[in-house]
Amino acid sequence: MDKHTQLIKFGTVIKQRRQALKLSLRELEKLSSVSAALITKLENGKMANFPKAITIKQLSDALKFNDELFVLADILFEHKEQNIPDKTFEDELREILATRTTLNSDNITQVIYFISGLEKLQKMKNI
Repeated sequence: MDKHTQLIKFGTVIKQRRQALKLSLRELEKLSSVSAALITKLENGKMANFPKAITIKQLSDALKFNDELFVLADILFEHKEQNIPDKTFEDELREILATRTTLNSDNITQVIYFISGLEKLQKMKNI
C-alpha cells in the first residue's frame, strides 16, 4: 500500500468518527486544539506525512479513541529505517508524554520547560 493510500485510510477513520460523534470541524478543533485546516487536510488525504504523535494524541482524546489511532497509524505507516534524523531528547520526551500520559499540549510544554530549567540549575551548581 502506498503512502497516499495509507493517509487516505487514516483520514477516513478520523472523519467517520467525527461524524459519528456529530462533531463539526470547529467543535473538533476546540476539543483537540488541532486546527480545522489540519483536520480537513487529514480527513481528505491531503497530508504529505502522518501527523506528529502529539497531534494524533490530541485527536484521539477528542474523538474518544483509546489507542486505536496510534495502532492504526503504526499499522498503516510503513517504517523506513533509512534517512531518519536523530531525535533530540526534547523531541523524544515530548512524544513519550503525548503518547503515554493524559497531559494536554500545554501541560507537555510546561513539563519540558520545567525540566529544561532543572537542567540549567544543575549546570549552574556544577560551575
